[in-house]
Amino acid sequence: MRDGLNNYDTMFNKLTNNFLRNYIETHFKSKGQRLTTLSTAKKDHLVRLFTAYNIPKVPFTILVRPIKDKIESKSKFEVGKFRYTFVNHFDGNSTNYYLTFKVHKITKCYVFLDISSQMGTELKKNKLWIGKGNESESINFGTFFIQSADLVLIA
Repeated sequence: MRDGLNNYDTMFNKLTNNFLRNYIETHFKSKGQRLTTLSTAKKDHLVRLFTAYNIPKVPFTILVRPIKDKIESKSKFEVGKFRYTFVNHFDGNSTNYYLTFKVHKITKCYVFLDISSQMGTELKKNKLWIGKGNESESINFGTFFIQSADLVLIA
């Protein structure tokens, strides 16, 4: 119970002054009253108004917003050199592209890498956004959609 109170107090202190002003103003409007000094009040004064005028606490469901479920991929990108065969099916014909990836760095949202093809052309994409799914992380560039689970490590 003590942890719940501490969590409530912590979240209450993070509320903005505008939110507190609107909440207090709404409370007084529901009673047919108003406070004229609300627009210039600072946070400590706004907090004291809750006890002075017996204003009900802000509901816990408003304070604590639900956190979106994180998508934890089973297969993630790693630093290293990888190869990938991309098969493009277009108009009944299929073309294979042999790509080599050199992953330099991985952050929370981006993969920093260099890409080269079988023809020796450097595509040199510095940073690509990571798409996260339940099974595998992925990256997109041009017509290519590559999942980390499909990459083969080159020794």
